[in-house]
Amino acid sequence: MRQEGFYEEFHSFYYYSGSTRSWKMKGLHIHKEYELLLFMSGGASIRIGSRMYQTRPGDLFLINNREYHKTEGAEGAAYSRYVLMFDPDWILGLEPALGYRFSRLFEDREEGGVRLHLSGGTLEQVIRQMERIEGYSRRREDEAGQVLLKLCILELLVKLDEFSHSLEAGGGDGWENCGRAGGGKAGREPGGGRGREAGSGVGQEPGSGMSREAGSGMSREPGTTPRERVEQIKTYVRDHVDERLDLEDIARQFYISSHYLSHYFRRETGFTLGQFIAQAKIDRAKELLQKGFSVTDTAISLSYNSDSHFINTFKRLTGTTPKRYASEMRK
Repeated sequence: MRQEGFYEEFHSFYYYSGSTRSWKMKGLHIHKEYELLLFMSGGASIRIGSRMYQTRPGDLFLINNREYHKTEGAEGAAYSRYVLMFDPDWILGLEPALGYRFSRLFEDREEGGVRLHLSGGTLEQVIRQMERIEGYSRRREDEAGQVLLKLCILELLVKLDEFSHSLEAGGGDGWENCGRAGGGKAGREPGGGRGREAGSGVGQEPGSGMSREAGSGMSREPGTTPRERVEQIKTYVRDHVDERLDLEDIARQFYISSHYLSHYFRRETGFTLGQFIAQAKIDRAKELLQKGFSVTDTAISLSYNSDSHFINTFKRLTGTTPKRYASEMRK
């Protein structure tokens, strides 16, 4: 379904902190950057896709580059917030090398954005990190400044990822996405923004001007290392070896992309996930054959498409047929 809105250009990076009265965007917009939007005052509303949120001080929204969205401040009230936008391509490019899913809160979820409610020390940490990002954004013209800026953004994403994991583990308090309600304790509200802005479009806020039309744009554990995650996946495969297993299904179970899973599984083990699944099924098949299962019953138990599929796979991995293997085991 086509969504009415417009595309807005931010040239890969945008930062804003400040306050505006009676702010209202002209309509839903979309841009190529990921966006983090931290509200320091309540009473504003934000629409992300088909979802509408009423904001509180400390609400942080994470919006990907396929979600149309629009913000609107309360009439006559100050609308104070921090806004950070950045091109996701360099983040996604680093994930396989570093073994961390920095983009999880933007990508591994349903449409409608993510709301995290921050308070106390967590809110203060995020504000400090945003202000560090602002400082380094002023040095983007030199190479060192660019590196430090990206490191600050990565650190912020890791902190938010760990925070969201703790909320999910605790039953979702303070988290909201697609029907998962976030409560959270209201934190104190730090002082309002100072109207600072860095990056492109100086003096112009998101949504203030129309550009070209756009159509429909459309581990679980924090700190888990790639090796530990691979062991979790191996255990999952062994526990579900009698089911039809494929890369996409397993990736969904672990909240990561299939491409990312395929890359680091092979990097950590030296073989593909498909090869591991095939071998795990054959290992289980040997156990069943030793217990007296027929070739057909074994193939059915392990969800092979047919007897011939099972026989060919067994022979390719063991050098013998299931029937001959069973006969030798009975001697």
